[in-house]
Amino acid sequence: MRLITLNLWGGIVYEPLMKFIESHSSDTDIFCFQEMLFGDKSEFTPQDKGRINLFSEINSRLTDFVPYKNISTSDHFQHEPIDFPAGQAIFVRKGITVKDNGGFFCMDKIPWNTMDCGKLTGNFQWIECELNGDNIFIGNLHGVWQKDTKKVDTPERFEQSNKVKNFMDTKKCKKILCGDFNLLNDGQSISILENGMKNLIKEYGIISTRSNFYKHPLRFADYVLVSKDININSFKALQDQVSDHLPLLLNFN
Repeated sequence: MRLITLNLWGGIVYEPLMKFIESHSSDTDIFCFQEMLFGDKSEFTPQDKGRINLFSEINSRLTDFVPYKNISTSDHFQHEPIDFPAGQAIFVRKGITVKDNGGFFCMDKIPWNTMDCGKLTGNFQWIECELNGDNIFIGNLHGVWQKDTKKVDTPERFEQSNKVKNFMDTKKCKKILCGDFNLLNDGQSISILENGMKNLIKEYGIISTRSNFYKHPLRFADYVLVSKDININSFKALQDQVSDHLPLLLNFN
């Protein structure tokens, strides 16, 4: 089975992103996306050039998949006001049985230093499905963004990690947790999530999950964590320049 997780950056790198998704549609079983835009116009936002109907564009290319949406409370994309929904989406190949799905906001209240543009983050989406006769839980986390924190530990990030971990602990099956965590790779917030899981970014020596579009020195944001009963065939950070994040590809059974 193959899983790809990617922060879409709202489809700013639109044509290369569409080609990437099309090229992987035949051999990927599950896509976990962050920064999905759910508008209905085939246009780009005026300021940041996010693709307003990004979900529809991707859905039309993934005709062999069933989409699951998770809508955030955001009224901004980047720093730009929007009047349409945004959030996350998981696309699951038809034929894979999804037994349950859902999502939740990871904190009791929105931190003041997320500002309007940070409301898109701090959200957790999940599905529980059946693969090769086994139940498997897949979590799609878009970790909270907080201005000027440089992804270090904060009380809100501790709250987020604990809430996600406690929820996952109720699932007595194989587990995969992936997404844009907005965390450094050496803090306590990531350690909470790593408890009982394998951090493939560390195990495979990935030195960056950010593309050339990202101009800042902090190179970690995206992760894939798996329970120890997941058999990993391969894992890599793909170098396709389709967002300010790199796609992460997990091959497992």
